[in-house]
Amino acid sequence: MQDTKHARIIRSLKQLTLSSRTGVSRAEAAKSLQIDLRTASFYLEQLADLGLLRSEKTPCIGKGRPHVTYRSNADNLCFLGLQILNNLTVSAVVIDASGRELQHSQITLPENMSRLSAFSCILQLVNQFKDNGNGKLYGIGMAISRWLQPPLAGEDVYANLADFLERETGLAVHRDVNINTLAFAQAKQLNCHNLAIVHPGNVIEFGLVRDGLPDVNFAKREAWLSHVCVNPDGRRCYCGKHGCLENYVTHGARHERLLNNNKSATLKTLGTMLGIAMVRLVRKYPVETLLLLGAEELFPAAEEYFKTRIPSGVNFYCKRNSLTVDYGAALMSAHFELHRFTEEYNNQPLKKENKK
Repeated sequence: MQDTKHARIIRSLKQLTLSSRTGVSRAEAAKSLQIDLRTASFYLEQLADLGLLRSEKTPCIGKGRPHVTYRSNADNLCFLGLQILNNLTVSAVVIDASGRELQHSQITLPENMSRLSAFSCILQLVNQFKDNGNGKLYGIGMAISRWLQPPLAGEDVYANLADFLERETGLAVHRDVNINTLAFAQAKQLNCHNLAIVHPGNVIEFGLVRDGLPDVNFAKREAWLSHVCVNPDGRRCYCGKHGCLENYVTHGARHERLLNNNKSATLKTLGTMLGIAMVRLVRKYPVETLLLLGAEELFPAAEEYFKTRIPSGVNFYCKRNSLTVDYGAALMSAHFELHRFTEEYNNQPLKKENKK
């Protein structure tokens, strides 16, 4: 939401009403925001029409308008997460305000479909969840595969999709990359405000949550991590430096180095190199928790090196991811449209329950 006067009033009213357990009257809202009573009434009714608030009328003693109190309607809201994969599979999940999974669906777009037709198919998928008995849909989170956007793709085919969905549905749409939505979901699950995820796959992916929010500049930090020097005597990289991390720990690099070498010794060497990079990472980006996705075979040596340099204060472990990208995108939408305005739900444990 842009920083206009309208946006500032809406944000302030969200914070005021969502954080109140007893509800807020028109007069209280006007006084708190230092705005006219009619203006406060207009915006409160607008938020009620959108579903964020519900209004309750109390008969007035004597003459005058009934007393109206506005309360949070969060328990009756739901949020949609979308993931678009490079094979054009679109998965969708709906969660409630507490993070409980309510419904899941998936479609696959034809390869030769026009952009308008693809957007229309995704809109049709979104509309399936608007009135499905799970509550009022209030926000959309979207994660698009990095292989469908620059620099790994020639153009961002889905660049206008968020604007299109916002215009057609009237809902706020929040877009990010896959690894960031996973990092955000893991941070919520672990109740952690500063968390990093590293996935050495076909490329090195690096998701980061700082102060409870996903860090948006993923391309810059991934380029930095990919070209951290872990072997000063190594081959010269295409970037011009020597011994860059990505030339040792990505899927392709590991496959090349394991072909004709002692597997155990090679994995220990590569794991130590990964550990060197992880030490550099937490010194540049201080976090409470560092997760390694995949590369389980490299983790023992990486952990051994890491713990000798970073003995305490950072939880470093390797795990198989149990949370999905679309679920993380839905959580992100719920946060930006609801949870960042209140502490009411933030301390509740994350629930993930399939409902079929």
